Amino acid sequence: MRQQNATQIPDHSPYMQRAESLRRQAAKEFTRALHRAEKAATCSKPELAVEWCRYAALLAWKVNPGFFYSHELEQLLAEIGRSYLGPSSASPAEAEPPRCFLHVMSAAYVRGGHTRVVARWIETCAVHAPSEVHSILISMQKDVPLPEWLGHSAAKTGGEMIKLSPGLPWLQLAAELRSRSMEFDAIVLHIHPNDPLPNIAYYDQPRPVLFFRHADHVFNLGLDVARVVADIRPLGRAMSVRFCAKTPRKVMLPLPLVDGGHISRGKAEARKKLGLPGDAIIALTIGEPYKFRPMHEYSFSALVKSLCEGNPRVFILAIGLSESDPFPGLGRSVGGRFMPVGVVADRDLLELYYRAADVYMDAYPSGSLTAALDAALHGVPVQRFCVPNQCMLWPDAATLDPVMRADSNQDEYVARVLEWLKWPEEKRLELGGRFRNAVLQDHCGASWKSKWLDPAIVALISPCDLLNSRPNGSQRDESDFPGLGKTALEGDSYADMLITRILIDPEEYFPRPIRISGIFHSIKPLLFDTVGDGKARERLSMFRNLVASCVPMQIRMQVRKIRGAIFRNSLHRSESIR
Repeated sequence: MRQQNATQIPDHSPYMQRAESLRRQAAKEFTRALHRAEKAATCSKPELAVEWCRYAALLAWKVNPGFFYSHELEQLLAEIGRSYLGPSSASPAEAEPPRCFLHVMSAAYVRGGHTRVVARWIETCAVHAPSEVHSILISMQKDVPLPEWLGHSAAKTGGEMIKLSPGLPWLQLAAELRSRSMEFDAIVLHIHPNDPLPNIAYYDQPRPVLFFRHADHVFNLGLDVARVVADIRPLGRAMSVRFCAKTPRKVMLPLPLVDGGHISRGKAEARKKLGLPGDAIIALTIGEPYKFRPMHEYSFSALVKSLCEGNPRVFILAIGLSESDPFPGLGRSVGGRFMPVGVVADRDLLELYYRAADVYMDAYPSGSLTAALDAALHGVPVQRFCVPNQCMLWPDAATLDPVMRADSNQDEYVARVLEWLKWPEEKRLELGGRFRNAVLQDHCGASWKSKWLDPAIVALISPCDLLNSRPNGSQRDESDFPGLGKTALEGDSYADMLITRILIDPEEYFPRPIRISGIFHSIKPLLFDTVGDGKARERLSMFRNLVASCVPMQIRMQVRKIRGAIFRNSLHRSESIR
């Protein structure tokens, strides 16, 4: 793991102060939610107790409160499961290599990185462990369509896709999850960090559970029911050992990739199909817009301008970014040599971009490990960035570090890319080949399975005691983990309306009692604790949305109709007067 010299880390005191204020508020609200959950459980309101637990976990996921695991929260969910589901009547799993696996997901998405991981995992086993059967269970899909390719992966092993009915009460969902799981030898969790169902359904671990900690930089539920916790990178494993549940075995399990044999060749043909200049130098980057938003003194737009000034032939292609978000006008400012192309869902089209590229730049300043590994697998030289005072944003890849370590300041990053762009193409291809070979060894096919997955499965079927799971400790150590738990967005948020922001999250729904409680706890900050930061109108709008969310939908629709009629009539009268 990288060790940073404190004298090399720039001072970001105002940012850190804002982030620390947000963290303190998140920890305070987490404790309040946990107490409310305990009270609801004591009053025989298990569904409400689960909702409070889910709210607390969502809060800790979105704004890290200074810890990554809560034994108290997980044990409360286990007690709910024990009280309302009862002991398992199924025979215990035998201590032999499992043949039937159930991969449990909260939800699956066409663009979801963790969804691709599940598909790649199963496809690798379909080739290199043909006797195994892998099925997928989706517990909380809602109205989002399932990607067809995910079901095809399971079918290759003779497995099936199972989708639980949306809208069922939590205890009924947990009972169904538990019942369906009894048909399998082992469970693999690929869940959202705030998913309470595994803690309820597997409170006594009726089947061996492997928790694949794909979101290793945030708080997670589900650790207490795991026999093995698998981390995807060295930093994640170090944090898991230090800050998460102690009893489950901790292993490394890097992200699985599928090698399609696609080395980036045929550059001229790819550029012709994409309408790109044949004699240009192409730098490619891929990521969600939020990964490129400026943080501290790290600015992607400044980086683009420096590259364009340093090499008049360079064109920068950005997949995932649009003309308007998050850098409107940047392309014009560099003479059209920054080209945001938006989302590319077509895999064949994406292959063309990889083939057209001379170098790959990881998302800046918030790296994307999966995207960097994909680019390396295509044989493209990969430039990464390590934010010195933000360990959570390090693209920590034991696979890529021996080939080329990430740079830790913007000038070094730009200088290295410009150096690569000056190289003859043969030298870039040689470096790209080294990146590709490294990824093949640790992330692909039989090598990934024998080196990483098989030892994890051996650990899974070996006996262990899960009855006294406790955290290793929650002491933050900035020397080992600089900026522990801080994210790029925390410093841009504000603590006085944290509850409101979480409760009106468009991806989540919480019952009316939690929303009403949130209103009362948001009134004081709204009226008395706001600061002169120019966001008073935004705060008021957020609070209004929270209040409106407590009103039944039928009433809200009627109010909208009445308001619309009034304004339409007013507009009609004013036009008649004119």
